[in-house]
Amino acid sequence: MTIIERINQELKEAIRSKDQIRLNTLRMLKSKILAVDARANLPDPEVLKLFKTYYNNLLEAKEQSANRPDAVETLEKELKIVQEFLPKALSREETQKVVEQAIEESGAKTKKDLGLVMKSVMKINNAVDGKLAKEIADQLLP
Repeated sequence: MTIIERINQELKEAIRSKDQIRLNTLRMLKSKILAVDARANLPDPEVLKLFKTYYNNLLEAKEQSANRPDAVETLEKELKIVQEFLPKALSREETQKVVEQAIEESGAKTKKDLGLVMKSVMKINNAVDGKLAKEIADQLLP
């Protein structure tokens, strides 16, 4: 089952259960897909990129509305729903192994080669948190 098919199925269930926050979030995810491809024929990796971007936007919105508890609660629920569709993030140790492998493969010697390392990291494993990988690479490179 593709991600798009799963979203359509989840939409039907959310309508039946009258879960408004879930319904609105799923509709937003579907609209993100349709904005890029009107026929919703995007491959799963492209869909995951869209969802990851949306997830990061929600995190930013949550930080900005920290003084509004009602908005934070809604955003947390939305984040959990979006997270269901994203691959499980790697732990710090797993990320460090990927970064070390990327440094080896790219032949990076200094922090100037950070771009090469990050490119290699994303090729090796797309589920890596970019900020964490950059932080680890900064520590490992002289």
